[in-house]
Amino acid sequence: MSEIGLLAAETGDREELSLLLGELGHRVDGAARLDQAVESAREGRSRAFLVVDGGGADAEVLTRELVRAYPLMPVLVALKTRDATRAVALMRAGAFEVVAPPWTREDLKACVSKSLRFTGTALTPVRLAPRRRSAAWYALAVGAFFAVSLGAASLRRAERLRRAEAARVDRWDLPVSHPAGLAFDGSDLWVVDWFSQSLYQHSRADARVLGLRHLPAETPVAATFAADAVWTATADGAVVRRMKDARLTPLERFPNGAPGAAGIAFDGLYLWILDAHAKVLRKHLPDAALTVLSSHRVAGLKPVALVWDGGALWTLDAGDRLLRRLDLERPEQFVAAISLPEYGDGTYAPTGLAWDGDRFWTVAERRDGKGPARLFRHRREDSR
Repeated sequence: MSEIGLLAAETGDREELSLLLGELGHRVDGAARLDQAVESAREGRSRAFLVVDGGGADAEVLTRELVRAYPLMPVLVALKTRDATRAVALMRAGAFEVVAPPWTREDLKACVSKSLRFTGTALTPVRLAPRRRSAAWYALAVGAFFAVSLGAASLRRAERLRRAEAARVDRWDLPVSHPAGLAFDGSDLWVVDWFSQSLYQHSRADARVLGLRHLPAETPVAATFAADAVWTATADGAVVRRMKDARLTPLERFPNGAPGAAGIAFDGLYLWILDAHAKVLRKHLPDAALTVLSSHRVAGLKPVALVWDGGALWTLDAGDRLLRRLDLERPEQFVAAISLPEYGDGTYAPTGLAWDGDRFWTVAERRDGKGPARLFRHRREDSR
């Protein structure tokens, strides 16, 4: 997974290319203007740029500026209309590769993979005529060899320790920036991204992207997997019951089923929906009218997510960074609370919560709005 800088003046182009790059497993750092792209690349870890030609932006000028600012970083250009002459001009301006429309995942994969293998200009040393060496020189060389070997071994050990620490921390950056929810289907995790109107399927082992479901007719904000269906809540207050098939085919839509929804959970009998605006938890019967059986105030400062762990309901609070276990008899009260130290520095704001049968997972967005979202797997001792 690599970070790709995306420069496109039109929002639609950024969304389309972000989705394609996300399907390829890359993180995308989108920008609408050149100064935003340069500043973002300076702060981030972009491995390549993808520039869209058209929509009020001259890719030839943008390419020259990006190449000047980052001479060793490949710049790809995506054309909006097929034009061989234009492609040649862009290559002369410094473009590493030009992608012709229509944009497809296969074309982007080939170009991006090629650009990521680019490492800049190689420098080859000139061989000098051999000279006779003294015994002292050889002794010095042997000593230097052992010193370098010991240093390399120390570096390798430090790298192993760093990786072990990273594995223990259990956190991964995601190819999205605006997550609204998180769900577990019994095998994989699903990140709900409202900006791209999509659900991203991630491996529980290493968070790599396994699939993508785009929901163009709605803006999803929460999801939960039941035994025979998938339930999603939308930004306009609707609830949709879906088939558990490859397309998440909609079966029923309840237009006013979830006003202010931020979380949704199914306990095997009832559907629970968290209204973050009113700070209310509603208990629904999953019938033809999605009948509300009861409503309860929710404790906390800013509840943003809800999950059923097989025995109890839990809420996630972005205000005090706590997980709260609710009393099912009186859901307005909580019987246990778990702090989340991963959010202690205030860099990320949690937005989604899931339970995989062993641990809690949360997903969060950066509070400054810059950079990728992050997925956290929480420690076992903090999961019960």
